[in-house]
Amino acid sequence: MNSRQIAVNPMRLKRTRYRYETSGQWYKGSIHLHTVSSDGHLTLDELIKKYSEEKFDFISVTDHWCLPKLNGNRRGWPLLVLNGVELDGYDHLGSYYHVLAVGASLKPPLFNGNFLKTLRTAYSQGAILIWAHPYWTGNSLQEGIRHKFHGLEIYNHSSQCENGSGYALFHWDGMLNHNPDFLGFATDDSHFIPEQPYWKGGWIMVNAADCTQQEILENIRRGNFYSTQGPEFKTIEFGENSVSVETSAVTYVRLIGPRRAGKWVHALGKNPIFRAEFDLSCDWPYARLEIEDAGGKRAWSNPLWFFV
Repeated sequence: MNSRQIAVNPMRLKRTRYRYETSGQWYKGSIHLHTVSSDGHLTLDELIKKYSEEKFDFISVTDHWCLPKLNGNRRGWPLLVLNGVELDGYDHLGSYYHVLAVGASLKPPLFNGNFLKTLRTAYSQGAILIWAHPYWTGNSLQEGIRHKFHGLEIYNHSSQCENGSGYALFHWDGMLNHNPDFLGFATDDSHFIPEQPYWKGGWIMVNAADCTQQEILENIRRGNFYSTQGPEFKTIEFGENSVSVETSAVTYVRLIGPRRAGKWVHALGKNPIFRAEFDLSCDWPYARLEIEDAGGKRAWSNPLWFFV
């Protein structure tokens, strides 16, 4: 057999299935929030009131090294509250990180005074580990590759408002070249400091059968969500080698691949776009969608397919 006959595209063999299943309902969630239990300025009840009034369906409270005993119980609250915690510390090479552990548990005991051991415990519990604001923290791509994070904050609203360091799309695309299943999250990181009342700037929309702890966490783990500053994906559907989307009114729809690879449609000077379709390139290790509205606000899908 000659070389031409065996030169099979490895991406075509590795792709197993497309990610999104959007037949459920979209639930709005903010997953990086702080209360008076660490360095926030609102109580949990005050935080819940603010986000429920803005029609959020769930939140995750991620105080620093402080995990509430919530276990997904509503306790009469108007939205679902998930366990979470923000961890920070140095790894074995001296690099400093902030990491969210969404869905972490106190059983077995999570905190042991060591950052890396606590990360490993949270991972073994099934917590979703999210590399927080890597641009703000000053992390490099190589520092992210060293650890078993499930995803990263591609947009942190508080960091962006403070000093313009909220976006980490460069880090994300670099991680996707290393791990094409790496998830992207938009967050508020709200503290409600009186002079810095940053909130409602970044959140996720999870597609699930119901707004329960099990359903929401499972669909986050699967990446069956998108991140947004406001624009909406209504549906994300696949043909044999294509993807089609329905959206809120936007001016750009982009299919983004590795390095300079990409396809797009735009509506500059025309009526807004509400739907688009792209052929998918089987030689790309990953592809993700991005939409942008007339005000410059964006939303991002997760990478569109799984690999084995």
